[in-house]
Amino acid sequence: MGKRKLFTLTIAMMTGGLLFAMAGYAAFNSPEQTGLQDFIQIEQQQKEKSLAGDSLSSAQLSEFSIAIDATATAEQIQAYSDDSFKKLLQPTNERLWFVMNHGAPEGILIANDKEPVKMGGKNRSKDLLKLYHSARGLAASDEQIRYVEFEGQGMLLVLDGKAESVFLSQGLASLLQLPEGQAQPKDVIAKMKARIASTSAQSE
Repeated sequence: MGKRKLFTLTIAMMTGGLLFAMAGYAAFNSPEQTGLQDFIQIEQQQKEKSLAGDSLSSAQLSEFSIAIDATATAEQIQAYSDDSFKKLLQPTNERLWFVMNHGAPEGILIANDKEPVKMGGKNRSKDLLKLYHSARGLAASDEQIRYVEFEGQGMLLVLDGKAESVFLSQGLASLLQLPEGQAQPKDVIAKMKARIASTSAQSE
C-alpha cells in the first residue's frame, strides 16, 4: 500500500474513532443525564449534612419518560366549553423522568432537548409514580400518557384517540377539592374554571 493511501486510511480511522467518541460523550451527557448528576450531587450534599438516608451514587433514571404538555391560558380555559382536555393542551419539548434508587423513586427530573429544567422531591415522585402505574394500565404505550401542571401541581392524562382519563396528584386534588387519583375530565375542567374565577375575584 502506498504512503498516500496509508496516510488517508489512518486519518479516516482516526476521524471515525473521534466521531464515535464524541457521540458516546454526547449520549452520556444528554440533558437528562446531566440533570441526574446534578440531582445526585445536590441530594448527596443534603444527606451528608443531615447524616441520614442511603447513598444515591447508584441512582438511575427510569427506563421510560413521559411527554409534558402545557395548558392553555387562564382566559382560554375560562372560555372553554368542551368536556375534553385535548383542545386545551399544547405539546412541549420537555419530558419527565423518575430518579430511581434501588427500585424506589427519589425524585422527578424534567428536561428538554437542550438542558435540565426542573427537579422535584421524593414525596411528589412517589405520588406521581403511583399515578403513572394506574395510567399505564389504561394506556397502550407511554406515548399516550401526558404530564400536565395546573398552578404548579401535576396530573397525568391518558389520550388514546377515543377517550381520555385523568389522574390527579395529591397536590392538585387538594387544590381543586377533588379526590386524588382517577377523575372525570369534565369535573376537573369545571374545578379549574372555578379556581381561576375565584383567584381572579380575590385579586380584584
